[in-house]
Amino acid sequence: MRSYHQHGIGNSTWDGSKDATTGIREGNERFMEAIRTADSAAMPSLYTDDAIILHPNADAVSGADAIAQYWRGFFELGITDARPHTLEVIPMGEYALEVGESSVYGADGALLGRGKIMVLWKNDGGVWKMHRDTWNSSTP
Repeated sequence: MRSYHQHGIGNSTWDGSKDATTGIREGNERFMEAIRTADSAAMPSLYTDDAIILHPNADAVSGADAIAQYWRGFFELGITDARPHTLEVIPMGEYALEVGESSVYGADGALLGRGKIMVLWKNDGGVWKMHRDTWNSSTP
């Protein structure tokens, strides 16, 4: 079960839509479903149009086609499940910063890696989407 700790002024939002904590929880659920179904075509819809993925050991990725291609490569590594665990949500108007941990698993359920995440989310027309996405490994 995820735990969420929110900093800031209650659950207020910039436009009266879903608060950041709820929106990020829902965004992570959509993300996990896309991972479990290896749906690289769905991945760009989880990001803003001008999103950037800042993944380890490589150049940044931006644009819908590049994001879909990145996630296709991710699935080709044999990763079948990813489980983000939000430790903190810091709301900032139409943006919110998520700090947490994540684990990735293979087809046999084996833990393939775990690490730290930091995602800048943006409320995009009432839907919270990843705007800047970065992580690093906690395993060698």
